[in-house]
Amino acid sequence: MAIYNIVKETSFTGATLYSIEKDGKYIMNSASADLTKVEDYLHRIITNNEQEIVKETIKIIEINED
Repeated sequence: MAIYNIVKETSFTGATLYSIEKDGKYIMNSASADLTKVEDYLHRIITNNEQEIVKETIKIIEINED
């Protein structure tokens, strides 16, 4: 069983971005400022069994640039 979430992210400037996560992981290319587009994309994934791309961060490197 998979769990899909539509996530709303609001930046400090007030801009809003919606995206889809599957089991807590971001689905690549699912972000949009238009909630209806994101909802439609999720509907197509679920009903048509479309293949989604899951983006996963596997390593982070921090560099002090000062």
